[in-house]
Amino acid sequence: MIRMILFLLKRRLIVYLITFLIVIAGIGSLFTFNIELVPKSNFPWLTVNAAGGALPPEEMEEKVTKKIEQELKSISGIKEYSSSTSTGRSSIQIIAEEGQGERVKQEVQNAVNRVRNDFPKAVDTINVNQANLGDDALIDYALVGADPQAMLGLAKTTIKDRIEAVPGVKEVDISDRSFENKIAITLLPEQLNAYQTTPAQVIGQLQQTNWKQAVGTLENIGFDTVVMIDNTYNTVQEMNQLTIDTPRGMVALSQLARVEDLRGKVKDSVALTNGGVFIYLSVKRSDGSDLITTQGEVEKVVQQINAEASGQYELKVMVEAVSYIKHAVSNLSRELMIGGALAILILFLFLRNWRVTLVIATTLPLSALMTFIAMKIGGYNIDMVTLISLSLSVGLIVDAAIVVLESIYHFREKGEPLSQAIVKGTREVLTPVFTSQLTIIVVFLPLVFADFEDWLKPILATIAFTVSSAIIASTIAAFFFVPVFSDRFLQKDKKVTLEGESRDHVIVRAFQRILKWALRHRVKTVIASILLLVGVGFMMPMMKMGQGMDVNENLVFANINMPKGSTLEATQQVSMQAEQALRDMPEVKDVFFFASKSSSEIFISLKGKKERSRDKEALTFDINERLKAIEGTESITTAFGGQGTEAPIQLDIKGDDMEQMASISKEVEAMLASIQGVNNIRNDFQEGKEKVTLIPKQEALARFDVDHRSMLQQISTLIGTQSVTSISKDGLDVEVVAQMPEDWLKHPEQLRQIMITTNSGAQVPLSELVEVTYSKSPVVIVREQGDRIVTVSAELLGTDLGIVGREIGVKLPNLAVPAGYEVEIAGKLKEQSANMTQGLLVFAGVLALIYVIMVAQFGRISQPLIILLTIPMALVGVVIGFVVTQRIFGEMAMIGMIMLIGIVVSNAILLIDRINLLRERGMSLSEAIVQGTKERVRPVIMTKLTAILGMLPMALAMAEGSDLEAPLATAVISGLVFHTMVTLILVPVLYSLFEGAKEKRIARREAKRAAKKAIVEPV
Repeated sequence: MIRMILFLLKRRLIVYLITFLIVIAGIGSLFTFNIELVPKSNFPWLTVNAAGGALPPEEMEEKVTKKIEQELKSISGIKEYSSSTSTGRSSIQIIAEEGQGERVKQEVQNAVNRVRNDFPKAVDTINVNQANLGDDALIDYALVGADPQAMLGLAKTTIKDRIEAVPGVKEVDISDRSFENKIAITLLPEQLNAYQTTPAQVIGQLQQTNWKQAVGTLENIGFDTVVMIDNTYNTVQEMNQLTIDTPRGMVALSQLARVEDLRGKVKDSVALTNGGVFIYLSVKRSDGSDLITTQGEVEKVVQQINAEASGQYELKVMVEAVSYIKHAVSNLSRELMIGGALAILILFLFLRNWRVTLVIATTLPLSALMTFIAMKIGGYNIDMVTLISLSLSVGLIVDAAIVVLESIYHFREKGEPLSQAIVKGTREVLTPVFTSQLTIIVVFLPLVFADFEDWLKPILATIAFTVSSAIIASTIAAFFFVPVFSDRFLQKDKKVTLEGESRDHVIVRAFQRILKWALRHRVKTVIASILLLVGVGFMMPMMKMGQGMDVNENLVFANINMPKGSTLEATQQVSMQAEQALRDMPEVKDVFFFASKSSSEIFISLKGKKERSRDKEALTFDINERLKAIEGTESITTAFGGQGTEAPIQLDIKGDDMEQMASISKEVEAMLASIQGVNNIRNDFQEGKEKVTLIPKQEALARFDVDHRSMLQQISTLIGTQSVTSISKDGLDVEVVAQMPEDWLKHPEQLRQIMITTNSGAQVPLSELVEVTYSKSPVVIVREQGDRIVTVSAELLGTDLGIVGREIGVKLPNLAVPAGYEVEIAGKLKEQSANMTQGLLVFAGVLALIYVIMVAQFGRISQPLIILLTIPMALVGVVIGFVVTQRIFGEMAMIGMIMLIGIVVSNAILLIDRINLLRERGMSLSEAIVQGTKERVRPVIMTKLTAILGMLPMALAMAEGSDLEAPLATAVISGLVFHTMVTLILVPVLYSLFEGAKEKRIARREAKRAAKKAIVEPV
């Protein structure tokens, strides 16, 4: 390494050329990054959705869900799976092993294909999808206007086509869940009776209409002519004129039914904002497209569409993340530059030499540019996580350069010529700097390979790669560029003060006095440290625990659940009251909601963080109070930002009997209600619907000559809708369905009077052919790992996940649960527990790796042990920092704490290495400790202050995106502040105790040997 440095000092032009290439490549990399919200990664999360018909939940569970789950058991690479089954719908969620998503998806698809022939014929739609982190969602719009039918047609044609033509746009999804998109043929019972026909006969004939077919080709010399029969129709008028064959002769369909165009009519849910109906459009971007650029182009097209509309309709932004990302990226970039400037300022204040500061100021951007190059090669982009990683690195990438430069400057102060000072200074710190940098990098190995939750792994991998790249770049800069730049910038430096010619810095003198006192009172110092550590242990319950991973702070989701039997009109009225109450809040920018008979989903868009005077907890409390004040609701839920609709508290009840689980859920709810701060408690059990079961009488079917398949078809035509065909209307496919009048069949007893047509054409009452039994059918059946579950959920207000988790841990074992049933912690509470457990394992793994590296560095066991013993003192600072700031200690804080270990160890390594070096040069133990610490005070304070000030803008949490980064910065800064004192005071004291004891042992051993020698060889 020294030979390489000497070579570069003689061939400085090579370094300048390399510097030029790094600048060009780094800037090129920087300007070609895409901007994302979070790192994009294919997650091993799969969903299987099966739908069709009106099969009851039990039948869907038995004939669809269980069959698919049985196949899943034989597929390797699946961690867990759960399902939700309702009327005509089965949804199965699968979590695969890390890196197995694509393979498992293919095997699941193959398994579904194997069993789908056994599904009921009504199940006609089955999809297998894989979810992504940093997915393709771009922006959601609400199309508002006067005529819903016209708006729906416009959205699905002109608007969709124009937005999809934008480069980078993958597709535009139009949600028509609030509107009908069908033409309904409502059969009239009286007319059917008059013409002596049945619904099944009419529907059967209708299903044979609307076709076209080529019947042949007329061949001629030089040309051919295709002959085609076109029996299609496209209008309601044409459908009314269709002829139906009845026992009374041919008759127009208009004589038997009422044909209505229902397109744009509100069905069983309604989407409203500001009292008006809206169409929901979701714009997706293609893979690899830049988020900000693509949305900017989409917004230009939307502005043109709105301008052309002349007020007849308008596309309003409903949900988007780009404005948030732009502010967050801008703020983080600014914080990055401020942090770098503060780091350079600290160097100048300590060194009081602009030439020396210029060396560091040159290597800092150089290290950053090398990091950009590594990120580009690694396939990373600019996002919240990479920017946080770069902000963390600002204070760290100058550490090695400061130590090397300070060592060079130290030799200059001793009167060494510049070239000799560069070589000697670099050689002296070569090994300890390399070791200290390595300790920061190795902390990420256990972090990356630990079994954290899947959503956290790509975030950890991104932080690990970015910070490690920055540390490696800074090490290269310290050993190869700092010596050359020092030789260039310090040639004419006339401000070098020789050792002994000036007083030490005031901070150095202050630490020296404290250290000398501590060395005189070593036992007291150690006891005081232990007492401080124990005292802080009592403060740990005062820390707020939870998941601080909300990446979009400007969005709130709320849900209003309505009492059983509510009408759509009642839910709509409640939702409009909620909208008005929310719009009265000064922080709210816009409100949109989807109302159905049972609930209302509310999307609340907030103003930017700088425009809000209240924090998230105050806003959540206000939203809850406003929604609870509305009469006619059963329960509400709220979730801020990236939390989505998942509640922080979830308890799963497992068993077989739904009613028994519902009873247990009430007890679980009562338990949660007794815990302070637990809010909006509810369970997902829904009281079953009344079910009528028809059991065919086999003897009666044979006697009346009725085929059971014919009976099934005739009954199904009388209940619900039957698909007839589809037509093209205004460029869109419109479904044509047949149905009986809405009020024709309401009561189960009316089923008994239904007339069934026998094979001979006679009419027989259904009551003669079947037995009727009554029971209840569950609304939704939720399963996990093949077991039925009922989930009790709740939110937090004025408390945190850690406190509530401990309370639940105490109370849950005392809950009386019948045999065969169990209650388990689930959701975020379970995730937090699992992540914290993994965090402790990572912590232990990091300590082990660092210890091995330090043993290799020092060649002994005791001195690395000294450094490990001081690490808990850094945690003292972390605890105090989170208690004072009351920030949430979650996954990002845990990452910061683990990084902190590598950072604090690095300076302790440099300190002990310096003391060892002075002892090797002949100094006594006490002199070496005092002198070595004195010589390391300045570089330790400088490196720690640059790291702290580099992250200070992140920790202040003043702007968009700060809630994600602030806990991490708080952990590192508070730990560094406290451990700086530990490094310069406790490490020397422990070194004195350990090495002093060792010297005493050696002295006693030598004395015994001398005594034995004196006895053997008397004078």
